[in-house]
Amino acid sequence: MRGRWGLLRFTCGGLLRNFRREYHGKRNSLRIFEDNRWLVQKPSLTSIPPQERSQVDAIGFMFGRNAPENIYTSDENFKELLDKSMHHVYNQKLTASFAGQENYKDYAWLKLRDYIYGQLKDGSLQEKVKQYKPSLTQLIKPSCPAHVVPQLIKVDDYDSNTWQTILKNKVDSKLNKYVHFLSQTYDYIYEQEVLPLMMKTKKTDGSDDVDISNPVEWFAEARKMKRHIIMHIGPTNSGKTYRALQQLKHANRGYYAGPLRLLAREIYDRFQKDGVRCNLLTGEEVIHDLDSAGNPAGLTSGTVEMVPLTQDFDVVVLDEIQMMADLDRGWAWSNALLGAKAREVHVCGEKSTLPLIKNIIKMTGDKLTVNEYERLGKLKVEDWVLPKGYKSLRKGDCVVAFSKKRILDLKLRIEKDTNLKVAVIYGSLPPETRIQQAHLFNSGEYDIMVASDAIGMGLNLSIDRVIFTTDVKFNGKELVELSSSNIKQIGGRAGRFKSGSQGQDIPQGFITTFDPSVLSTIRRGMDAPIDYLQSAVIWPTDEICGNIITKFPPGTPPSVLLKAIALRLEKSSHKLFTMSDLKNKLNVLAIFEHMDDIAFFDKLRLSNAPVKDLPLVRNAFAQFCDTIAKRQTRGLLSYPFPFEVLDYKCITDEKFGLELYESLYNIIMLYFWLGNRYPSYFIDYESATDLKYFCELIIFEKLDRLKKNPYNKGAPQSVGSIYKQRAHFVNQYTRKRN
Repeated sequence: MRGRWGLLRFTCGGLLRNFRREYHGKRNSLRIFEDNRWLVQKPSLTSIPPQERSQVDAIGFMFGRNAPENIYTSDENFKELLDKSMHHVYNQKLTASFAGQENYKDYAWLKLRDYIYGQLKDGSLQEKVKQYKPSLTQLIKPSCPAHVVPQLIKVDDYDSNTWQTILKNKVDSKLNKYVHFLSQTYDYIYEQEVLPLMMKTKKTDGSDDVDISNPVEWFAEARKMKRHIIMHIGPTNSGKTYRALQQLKHANRGYYAGPLRLLAREIYDRFQKDGVRCNLLTGEEVIHDLDSAGNPAGLTSGTVEMVPLTQDFDVVVLDEIQMMADLDRGWAWSNALLGAKAREVHVCGEKSTLPLIKNIIKMTGDKLTVNEYERLGKLKVEDWVLPKGYKSLRKGDCVVAFSKKRILDLKLRIEKDTNLKVAVIYGSLPPETRIQQAHLFNSGEYDIMVASDAIGMGLNLSIDRVIFTTDVKFNGKELVELSSSNIKQIGGRAGRFKSGSQGQDIPQGFITTFDPSVLSTIRRGMDAPIDYLQSAVIWPTDEICGNIITKFPPGTPPSVLLKAIALRLEKSSHKLFTMSDLKNKLNVLAIFEHMDDIAFFDKLRLSNAPVKDLPLVRNAFAQFCDTIAKRQTRGLLSYPFPFEVLDYKCITDEKFGLELYESLYNIIMLYFWLGNRYPSYFIDYESATDLKYFCELIIFEKLDRLKKNPYNKGAPQSVGSIYKQRAHFVNQYTRKRN
C-alpha cells in the first residue's frame, strides 16, 4: 500500500519538480519526449463534486439545493435503477480487483461517475436523449462514455430477443440492462482512458527521441534553407496584400494562403482574369489549372490549412498573419510560417505581429525584411452619434452587430422604418451568399449593409461609414468588450480605397454609433496604442502525433493522446508559443472516436473537419464517418438527409427556417471536404454540386424575402415530417437529371 501511494505522489505531485531538477542547467527548453515519465498522469475530473473525488466508495449522486432539476432528482424510478446498477458495478469491478491495480480501477470508477454527473447536469440532456439513436454495436459493446445517460434512458428501444442474446443467461430486466451498459462503459474507461494515462510504456521504435518542446525544430527541411521572410504590415486598406501578390504573380512556383475559402477563390479568380495560370486548393474544392500537356499551374491559391509543407516554392504569401494568435486556427499560420519551404515567405497583416515574428525569426535563423505601409485614404471617428437612429442611415452605410438574430432584426427594422434596402453578411452564411450580398451592396442595388465582424476579413466592400451597434460581443462563454484590434479591423473597412483613385478621389471613411457610451469605447479603441501579440498558437503536425502514439498502449483513443500532449506542451514550450484550444477538435472527435474500424491517422484527419455544432450536422457527420469505417461507396443522395426542402415551394414557407438550410449547406460542404480526402468512398459530385446550388439559392431568396426573424425564440425550425417525403424527392430529382 505504501509503495502504491509513493508511486502516485511521485508521478503526480513531484513529476515536474523532479524532472526540472534533473535537467536544471543543461538546457532552457525541456526535451520532454526524451523521458517517458510525462505520460503518467491522472484522468481529469471536471463534473464530479470536489468532496467526492476522494470518496471512491460513493454510489449515489448528490445535487445541492440550488442545482437545476434533472432526471435523477425528478424521476424516482430512474434514480433507483441507476443507484442499484452502480452498486452492482462497484462490487463487481472494485471490491474484486487484484492487488496493485486498485488505484487504476479507482480512477476508472471516479471517471465513470464524472461522466454521469456531467450529463445529468447538462441542461440540454432531454434534447440530446431525443436525438440519440443507439446502434446495435453500441448496444453490444458500449464505447462512448459521453452518451452513457442517453443509453440508459433508451435501453428499451431494442426488443427483448436482442437483449436476451446480449445478456445471455440473465433475466431480461431493466436493472440488468443498466448493469450491462455501466459495466461495459467502466471497462472502456479503464482500458482506453485510465491505463494509457497512468501506465508508463517502454520504447518501441525510437520514438522516445521525438522532441516537440521547440516548435521551430518540427520542420527540419525548412531549417536547412536560408529563407527570406518579407513582412508587409499596416492598417486595413493599406495595400499590403496587393504588393505581396505582385511578387507571387512573377514566381514560377508559389502559394497564396488565405484565411477563408471565399478569399482564396477571389485571388484565384483575379489571377485567372489577369491571365495568370493558377490552381485552387481549399478543404472543400480543388481545381487544377492544366496546360495542354496535363501539367498543373505553378501557382496555387488556397486556405492556410492546406499549405503543403513538404513542397518546394519560390514564393509563399501568408495573409492575415495576426491570425497566428487565434486559439482555434492560429496553429495553421504558425506552422506555415515555421515550415513553408520557400525562398521568400511574404507575410501580410497588422503591425501588432512585428515583435513576435522578429523573435521567431531569431530562432529560425532566416533573413527578415519589414515593409510598413500607411492607410490609402482617410478615416475619422464622428463627433456625434446618429441623431435620428435608423432614420439617419444613408446609402453606403454598414451597420455592425454580433449575432445572427440581431443582424436579421436590424435588417427587418431598417427596411420597415426607412425606404432603404438592406443586405446582410454573417459568419454562417455560405461564402457564395456572402459574395452575392456584397455585390448587391457594392453595385448600389442594395443601400445598407448589416453585418457581423465577418466583414473584417476577406471581402471588398464599398463602405462609406461604419456604424457600431454595440461595444461588446459574445466570445463563446461570456460577453466581452471589443478589443482595440477588433475595432480597428472593423472600423477600417470604411472608406475602402478603389484601384485607380488619385488625389481628390482618395476616399474618406467615417465611424459612428447609435449610442454615446458605445461611441466613447470605439473612439478609445481607434486611438489606443498597438496591442502587440505575445505568442503564436501552435499544434504538432499529424506526423509528429503519429510518432508519439507509439508510446501509448495499442487502441489508445486520439482524445487521450491530444490531451496528454497539450498538458505537457503547456508546461514546457517556449514562451513565444501557446497551445491551441482543443475544444472544437475534441467535440468533433467525440462524434466518431468510438468507431474502432477507423484508423488512428484517419481519426486525426477527421478531427479537423469543419463540423458546425448543429444537431443535424453532427448526425450527418456521424453517418459519413460510419461510411469510412465500413469502407462503403456512397453518393450524397443515398443518405437520409432532408434534401426535399430544397424546393422552390419552401422559399415562402416559414416553418423551414434559415438554420435548417445553413445546416444542409454545411452537410453538403462536409461531403465535398471528405470527398477530397476519401474519393473512393464519397462519389457523385454532380448531385452534390446541384444540391449546393439549390441550397445557396434558397438561402439567398429567404434572406431577400424575409418577413420575420427565424431566430426569434419560438420561431419554427423543426424539420417536422419532411423525412417521410424523402424517397419521393430522390426519385423526382433523379428523373429530372436523367
